[in-house]
Amino acid sequence: MENRITIITIREGIAENEAALLWEQLLKLINGFKRDIGEEPLTEEGQQRLRQAMKDGRITFFLALCGDHAVGMCSTAKCFSTFACTDTGVFEDFYMEPEFRRKGIAHMLAQAAQKWSRENSLASMTVTCAPCDEGMYQALGFELRLGTTFAHMG
Repeated sequence: MENRITIITIREGIAENEAALLWEQLLKLINGFKRDIGEEPLTEEGQQRLRQAMKDGRITFFLALCGDHAVGMCSTAKCFSTFACTDTGVFEDFYMEPEFRRKGIAHMLAQAAQKWSRENSLASMTVTCAPCDEGMYQALGFELRLGTTFAHMG
């Protein structure tokens, strides 16, 4: 890889001067991800809710930076599991700008999220994906199959 990739963690307590630049880049990636899957960009209300969730420590983002440009992201959202009787994590928001795919950055992001999960005593980290993405997530360390996910949209 020509340029050095750095993985950073964005969570509560980030410095104000750094926060504005990182927030702008994070939004660009989130909206690129949403566009790629056929969804609308985040609304102002959605942005406010996301910022609050980050401030409350309910979601932590990991950004892959090439220089000072964010080229990929993922997140871990905390939730309490009655099965484990402690916090677990949900791996989400996994996206890489197309020109930065297949360069090992996905592994770097997944490893950063998995390390953060261990350091924050999360009992496990799960991911829900389409059947076509199962192999990718297994290669990233999500090896234990826990069944099928269903959702009810409220």
